[in-house]
Amino acid sequence: MKEHTQLIESLMSTCKDASEAILNIYKGDEFSVKNKDDNSPVTAADFAAHQIIQQALKRITPSIPQLSEEGTATTIEQRQQWDTFWCIDPLDGTKEFINRNDEFTINIALINQNKPTLGIIYVPTTQTAYWGSSELGAWKQTANQPAAQIRSRPLGEELVVVASRRHGQDANESLLKPIQHHFKHVRSTGIGSSLKMCLIAEGVADFYPRLYPTSEWDTAAAQAIVEAAGGRLVNSENLDPLTYNKVSLENPYFFVCGDPQFPLEEIAFNTQRA
Repeated sequence: MKEHTQLIESLMSTCKDASEAILNIYKGDEFSVKNKDDNSPVTAADFAAHQIIQQALKRITPSIPQLSEEGTATTIEQRQQWDTFWCIDPLDGTKEFINRNDEFTINIALINQNKPTLGIIYVPTTQTAYWGSSELGAWKQTANQPAAQIRSRPLGEELVVVASRRHGQDANESLLKPIQHHFKHVRSTGIGSSLKMCLIAEGVADFYPRLYPTSEWDTAAAQAIVEAAGGRLVNSENLDPLTYNKVSLENPYFFVCGDPQFPLEEIAFNTQRA
């Protein structure tokens, strides 16, 4: 437990440094936007945060390799030698950053034996940190306020579903039809980046279906936090937890739920028939 506590303290400091660099660009008058090979946007803030995190992790854990969205491409042959590695998204929600809606995060996870064992998500605009591990549980802290332990919530009469601001709100309606009879009310809310999964970890929302492409660095930190809070993040087909350091770094479609008793089997069956 002491090791995880020390890592979180170091990661918190690293996230604050990266956050400062991000906000310096975010609050500026203009910043350039480029498109990567996959046509996703990238800004100077992505690279600035990447450099800070990369250098900090080299100091903190010099023997642990890093896999970052903005890092140098690594072959599967190299990655297959890794039992433990850092999985990093230095700026998750670049489109939210570009649109200046404040809903972007820094995501850092420690992967061991293909599973996320520790993760931190930091929100630069609110100075809010979410972190969790199998040893520490899940926690939230905003600015200089005391850290508070968080837990996902059991299902109640109202189902709160989280959706991307750009994907999925319409699709969610048909997806949820098989389970609507379990609830008196179903309500949907939209938010950007990995904040969707943080809402589930802290017991504000119940379910997040993601049936659009993502990569390992989009989910690794959130999965560690959600699982530490008592929830699940699973493959939408077989309902197994997502695994990491695959041949392809693209995730399968997935579901996130706060209550382990969530009727995922009914939704998964409906998804496979569609």
